[in-house]
Amino acid sequence: MPLLAIDKLEVRYGPIYGTHEVSLTLEPGETVALVGSNGAGKSSTLKAIMGIAPVAKGAITLEGKSLLGLRPSDIVRQGIGYSPEGRRVFPYLSVRDNLEVGGFVTDKATVGARMEQVFGYFPRLRERATQRAGSLSGGEQQMLAIGRALMSRPRIFLLDEPSLGLAPVIVERIGEIIAEIQKTEQLAVILAEQNAVWALSIARRAAILELGRVVAEGSAETLRADPQVQRAYLGIA
Repeated sequence: MPLLAIDKLEVRYGPIYGTHEVSLTLEPGETVALVGSNGAGKSSTLKAIMGIAPVAKGAITLEGKSLLGLRPSDIVRQGIGYSPEGRRVFPYLSVRDNLEVGGFVTDKATVGARMEQVFGYFPRLRERATQRAGSLSGGEQQMLAIGRALMSRPRIFLLDEPSLGLAPVIVERIGEIIAEIQKTEQLAVILAEQNAVWALSIARRAAILELGRVVAEGSAETLRADPQVQRAYLGIA
């Protein structure tokens, strides 16, 4: 039994489909990339897992138990962390307060210790701990969004477009941090990304989405070598 399983998922926003029968599995400790252009259905898939997108059909199970109908806060309590597209930090709260909000499911006695672990991953956040989140750079806000999601000690980490709008050197560093966190905490990760080259360099497996449908899937290595994938997503003629 996979850790997380999505079966024939349909997300609809009124008459508009976000996904068409998307199926996906996630095993403990692995990274799976969802690759596709804007509007391909990547964010809809992650939001459906988190209970914040309208699921019309299909199933989403965690260790065989359905997540459908649960509130997002309860899904976090089940061990799923979520860093949304656009970062969405609380701009008028300090870095420290943002992290404390992320630890709402964590025992109060251990929130401080967990924050120290997050500061270990992101030393820049320690330096900015008392600053308002809205005054941080884009890269620092992305670090904060990741750190905030980690405060709940998830088993599964959903990352939506973490490279969006960031300089290549910052994107590279974010990738290194993701790999470090995954190795240290044995996280399973679903990475939704338009930056296919970067996503396929991080993931073990990948699914490529177009207009809400999975059009290709397999090992990241196999997809990187596929001429059609190279032309359509990797910029290789």
